[in-house]
Amino acid sequence: MDYQGCNFLENGINFDYNSVTDCCILHHNNRGLPLLLKNYKGGIIDWEKIFEIKEKRIQEQIKKTIYECEECYHLSDYKFTNEKKISEFHFSHCRVCNARCIYCSKEYNDGIINYDTYPVILDLIEKGYYKSGGEATFQGGEPTMMKHFNELTELFINNGTSVRIHSSGIKYSSQISEALKQNKGKIVISLDCGSKKTYKLIKQVDCFDIVLSNIKKYAEANSENIILKYIIIPGFNDNISEIDKFFKVLKKYNIKTTALDIEIKYAEKYKNKYVSPHIFLIVDYFEQQAKKFKIKVLIYSFLSYVLKNRSIKASKLISYKFLYSILINKKIEKNKNINY
Repeated sequence: MDYQGCNFLENGINFDYNSVTDCCILHHNNRGLPLLLKNYKGGIIDWEKIFEIKEKRIQEQIKKTIYECEECYHLSDYKFTNEKKISEFHFSHCRVCNARCIYCSKEYNDGIINYDTYPVILDLIEKGYYKSGGEATFQGGEPTMMKHFNELTELFINNGTSVRIHSSGIKYSSQISEALKQNKGKIVISLDCGSKKTYKLIKQVDCFDIVLSNIKKYAEANSENIILKYIIIPGFNDNISEIDKFFKVLKKYNIKTTALDIEIKYAEKYKNKYVSPHIFLIVDYFEQQAKKFKIKVLIYSFLSYVLKNRSIKASKLISYKFLYSILINKKIEKNKNINY
């Protein structure tokens, strides 16, 4: 019999900066992150204890969706197998970064938490609790600055797990290039713009040219597995000019996939109907450009939440760039909320 669940509950693990959880999903009034270990700062784990907690949680989930998972968009009909295996990995514990993005929390900019997970995964494999075929996602601060990042990436690739790295793109990694080349990994780079000036305003570091140079190197390895992300930041990059420049970068390096999201604090503050029509029009223009250049668009979670109950439909002027620009910059501008 199928129940509402997901593979994270059964086969997932997320290393956070002070805990270990089933997943890294935070949703609906801070729900999510089913706890496995608290006050964790690294060290070998009692895996039998972890699976005892998972088993108990699964039994509760079968009866009724547990509080942490209520309304989670990852829930679906799922058949639990009760296997003691981990196949889905999230690394969210790194609190060091080489960028100073204005939308990122201060802890990511000034934090020093960066405990070593390499021996933990080695122990998992040696004790037979590892299952290949899943994915290891690296996120948080800047993954390439994690302790033993290259060794950990290589370990996963050699043991049948694909990798997904969310990176600033400032620090080049030959290991990432190798994963791309072998078609065993993807890299998501949050560029958020298409110009040096806007990049410096958003990232607060002067590294635009460095990032483009690294994108070129990764693209030479495998451009199909690169995702350039654009986070809409009201007052900074929510305009036609920046989007046009961003798509020129995509075209130049033959990038076939982009991801679109919205700054989380803005999304949380204005939620659905309170978000300015300006934002919806910007999203429509972005998607129109993607269609024009035959680029796939992934809508990320925060923006997806905002768009679900949008009160304004796509503009009929979408094909007429000049008129569309007037609509955005003149008629909608006065109603634009850029406070976040």
